[in-house]
Amino acid sequence: MPVTETTLTSGVFDQLRLAMAADPAAFTGLYRDFLADARESWQVLREGVQAGQVESVRAKAHYLKSSSLVLGAPVVARYAAMLEESAIQHESEKFGSLLAEVEKALQDVQAELTKRLGAGVIPADETAA
Repeated sequence: MPVTETTLTSGVFDQLRLAMAADPAAFTGLYRDFLADARESWQVLREGVQAGQVESVRAKAHYLKSSSLVLGAPVVARYAAMLEESAIQHESEKFGSLLAEVEKALQDVQAELTKRLGAGVIPADETAA
């Protein structure tokens, strides 16, 4: 039976929620900061792709992959890993489509987090996806 990949890994989310049970606002803030940072990372990736800065794309994709894994966003991590690998292999022709997949995955994570935590998880400078 194939395994279905989820937008947000409940096990990771639940463990973090339990660890931060004494401060639910900080828990929401953790994911709000992740969303803000991920969006900023996406912007840096987009600029790097447009400028043909392969090393910048590789480094920022690696960063986004790692932070996404830590916070339980496996789809974002998977596409960031594919973008990182494409940069390592100098396959810049793949950058555009992978960047679009990263953006969609980030939107899906934001929507899922909004369902679970409410609108307060959305960074102040963004609107709901």
